[in-house]
This record gives sequence, structure tokens and C-alpha cells, in this order.
Amino acid sequence: MQNMDTFDVMVIGAGSAGRYGARAAAQQGAKVGLVETGPFGGLCILKGCMPTKAYLRSAELVGLIQRGPALGVYTEGKIRIDFAHIKKRKDGLIAEMAHYAKMGIDGENNITLLTGSARFLSPEKIQVGTRIYPCKKYLIATGSKETIPPLPGLAETGFITSDDALSMEELPDSLILLGGGVEALEFGQFFHRMGVNTTIIQRSAHLLSAEDCDIGECLGEIFRKDGIALYTGTTIKQVEIKNGLKGVSFEHEGENILVSASEILVLTGRAGNVAKLGLDAAGVTTNKAGIPVNEYLQTSNKNIYAAGDVTGVNLVVNVATHQGRVAGSNVMQGPHEKSNYRVMPVAVFTDPQFAKVGLSEKEAKTQGIAVQVGKYPFDDLGKAIVTDQTEGFIKILADVKSGEILGVQIVGAEASNLIHQAAIAMHYHATLQDYASIAHIHPTLAEIMLYLVDDMLGID
Repeated sequence: MQNMDTFDVMVIGAGSAGRYGARAAAQQGAKVGLVETGPFGGLCILKGCMPTKAYLRSAELVGLIQRGPALGVYTEGKIRIDFAHIKKRKDGLIAEMAHYAKMGIDGENNITLLTGSARFLSPEKIQVGTRIYPCKKYLIATGSKETIPPLPGLAETGFITSDDALSMEELPDSLILLGGGVEALEFGQFFHRMGVNTTIIQRSAHLLSAEDCDIGECLGEIFRKDGIALYTGTTIKQVEIKNGLKGVSFEHEGENILVSASEILVLTGRAGNVAKLGLDAAGVTTNKAGIPVNEYLQTSNKNIYAAGDVTGVNLVVNVATHQGRVAGSNVMQGPHEKSNYRVMPVAVFTDPQFAKVGLSEKEAKTQGIAVQVGKYPFDDLGKAIVTDQTEGFIKILADVKSGEILGVQIVGAEASNLIHQAAIAMHYHATLQDYASIAHIHPTLAEIMLYLVDDMLGID
């Protein structure tokens, strides 16, 4: 039925990108309709960042307890895992966060929350549930969904996804994870430390295949040392039921290997959630990653913008919120602000963590940028040594001529926090010489960046 309500902008999706976009448009006086199919909260709160980090905190504590004897601290007997309590804690925290996010939208005068599935009928008309709304400007922020590879026998054998892993009531006895990206690393270490016999099978030559090989190889060594069975550089041949278990047959280093487990968790990537939106009717083109956008976040229809995971650009929340803010402003004022990812830190919350900002060596080579590269290990850092946190390293890329810091990668303790000092330096286009003049507290983990900068400048 035709609805009498009209909106200046319709935002489809009330996750991180959608909420930031709706607020940005509303702050400029727009009357905004914010569409959400439900439940409210978005991927980060409900199925992504927050629930996984709640789980990983428990895994981190297991790791600390296991390292206790090296520091003279002992526990009696085996560590006891109360998974029901861990899940109950996670579920309660997520419910609170989702409620808080909804209260924030309910308090916005210019934003109206519309519940239902959205489908374009034309470039200037959209159906939400049973109601039809005319509107000339749109922001699509529908997030992403898992992509499942067409492996022989996988569908017939059965598998679970990250959504299923977060909702399971009991831990499996054993688990095979297919994939070697962020989700596979975080879930893999979590389940392993919960006492699940865990195997990770990765097609690429090293974990986090998009990153420099020294990053993936370092994390792979740490995972194997932690007790996780890890196979990289594999070719999966068949998935099938074997003796009541789910088996994966694959080729690895010239050998045919069969691994069996209670369950298979598929974490081979995500793509933009564009199904059933009727984008053809709106004149919006799509690709395998989702909805392609230009630097102003416009789609192929210049009155329709997209932001967040649905664009296929670096599927992390700080990118989504940045895109949402930019798209929400541009959809009202026209394309005046470009999205900017030059200083956009990201992290993987394993133990130890991985974090980066700016260029990697791979990216510098691809872009033809000449860089000076330096590395410094945590096992040569005083604070890391005395606190028994010596795994990993920091790497800095600097412009060969100017010395400007162009990229930093860290594998090590507190990497997700340490990376912000690099991000701040890069935000202000600091050079190695600039950074060398900043005093650091001693002893701290943060000193590792200063020590490496001094090394790269030849300062004793």
C-alpha cells in the first residue's frame, strides 16, 4: 500500500554504516527513514566484533593461566571451562549493546525506524514490508553475508557458519575450520583454548593471505606452538562423512591427507548482502564483492549511495562508520567529500594480536613506492621480556626519500592498542625523524616503535 509518509533520504540497513549515515544526513536537516529487517543492532553488535571479542576474552585468560608456571604461578589440575556461562555472558552483553544502539536511534528527532524487508520498485520508489515509499535519495548499508565455496561434498556433509558458531549451546569435541582469514584465526584460537581439538585448513600459502608473508608465517608458527593443527597451501579434494565424523580430504605438500572432526566451520570470506533488494529496478549494478562505489561512495545510480560491508571495501567497522558518515553527508549535499582509507588501522584479536595501518610491503611494491623497511622483535624489548610476551615483531615502512612513515604492522602483545600511536603519527604525516623526538615511558611495550625508528635512523 502507498504510504503517506515521505522521506528526504532512505537508509537501508541499521548496522554501523547505516546508523552513522542516517545521523549524518539527519544532522543536515534531512528527514530520514532507516530501514531494518531485524533484529536491531547490525553485524558488529549481533554477529561480529562484539560477541567474538567477548568469547576471545575467555580464551585470552586461558592463555594467561597456561603461561602462569613460567612466572611462578600454578593452578591445581586442569583448567575448567564453563561454556554455558561464557555464552550466557556474551548473550547478555550483546543484548545490552543492541538495546543501547536502538535507544540512540529512537532519540533522533529526524530519523524514523522502519521495520521490514526493503525492495526497490524503481529508482525513486521502495517497498518496506507492505508499505511503499517515494524517495529520491538512498543509502544502502545492508552489510555482508558468508560466502560458501562449492567444495565437492560440502553441502551434502553439512557445515556451520560463524553465525552458528556463536549460537551453539555446547562445544563440539573436534572442529575443522576452512579458511585462514580473520574469522578463522579468531574462532580457531577460541575453540582450541576451550578444549576443542581444532584443525585449520587454508588454501593459500600462509594465514591472512592478503598480508605480507612474514605476518602470516609468524602467526602460523604461533598457532602451531599453541597446539592448533594448521595446514596451509592446500587443495581440498572431497568433504564426506567418514565413520560417523565429517571428513575433509586434501592435498598438502604432495601428500593426500584426511582430517575428520565432529563439525566443519566454513569461514572462507564474506560478500555484500544484496539479495532481494531489487537493485536492477533501481539501476544499481553489483559484483561478486557487493555494490561497487566510486570515491564519493556513489553507486552506478548517482542518487543511490552505499556504505559498509556491502561495498566489499575492507570489511571492518571503522571503515563502515567512516563510509557511513561520508555517504550520509554526500547523499544530502552532493558528492563533495571523498572516502579516505590512508590511515585506517585494523586488527585481528588473536593472542598475540595482529594490527596494521597504512601500506604493507605487498602494496608498496604493487604501487611502485620505494620504501625503507625495518623490523624489530618483541624478544629484544625489555617490557616484553620481563612480562613474558616476547612473540612477534613490529615492521615499519617509510618513504625512501622523505622518511615519512607510510605503514606499520605489528604481531605481538597489545598490537591493537599499540597501532594507534602509528596511526596518529601517519595522520600528521610524521617522518622517522619526527617520531624519534617523542619521549616514551620506560619500560613499556610502546617503546618498540621508538626502538625500531632509532634503528632505521642509525641512532644508538
